[in-house]
Amino acid sequence: MVRLKPDSKYGVLGVFMKKAGRLIFYLISVLIIGCNKEDIGVDDPVIFDFNFVTGTQNWESFFSDYPVGEEEFYELTFEYSCLPEPLDQNTKALKISGNNHSDDLFSALYRKFDNLKPNHTYSITFDLELASNAPTNAAGVGGSPDLALGGGGINYPPENSLDDINHYRPNFESQLQSGLSNQIFKVLGTIGVSDEIPTPFMLINRNNLSDPINISTNSDGEIWLMIATDSGFESTTTLFYKSIRIKFE
Repeated sequence: MVRLKPDSKYGVLGVFMKKAGRLIFYLISVLIIGCNKEDIGVDDPVIFDFNFVTGTQNWESFFSDYPVGEEEFYELTFEYSCLPEPLDQNTKALKISGNNHSDDLFSALYRKFDNLKPNHTYSITFDLELASNAPTNAAGVGGSPDLALGGGGINYPPENSLDDINHYRPNFESQLQSGLSNQIFKVLGTIGVSDEIPTPFMLINRNNLSDPINISTNSDGEIWLMIATDSGFESTTTLFYKSIRIKFE
């Protein structure tokens, strides 16, 4: 209990006003700090730029739709690499590759994003620079090598389960093999670069800047974003990601 002394140089009213002023200032400060913490990355666009100069920057690989234990036969590869010839081999990139023996190989880069607003739907765009040697307007065994490239995500970790023929299947739905967008992936374009055969590796840009995809976070403010192909082309597809820009709004 605070005792106000009548003989204080401030008087009873002065002491009371001084104490009350401090209390009001404290409460306002707490409210401001709380509001700022809650609103981080919500009202303003949040942009993530990845150029892979120093490493993978927490991007990982996810492969699915292939038989258990056949990673070597399918030549599944994800590595921190340099761009291939004839491109600048001093430039770092993320390489992902697979040889599709099953006529149905799903390959993706993915990364967890957290500290977002919980249970919130974000409008998300992808802006990618990558190297591909896939030909355009070419026929391939099982399907065209000019695969659809998708960007999207889910609010739980991507995982595989086994079906009744002992193949890995993802815990989400992709329609990229049909060249279609769905609630998980937005088609960003295709990976074909030239009609020239054999096709040299060339840098291309693929994005959905004019057509964002809406993805909701979970209760912990988390999203796992993916950049993927779902191949029907029964041969090798290799991509090198030079830069990735992602915008949350």
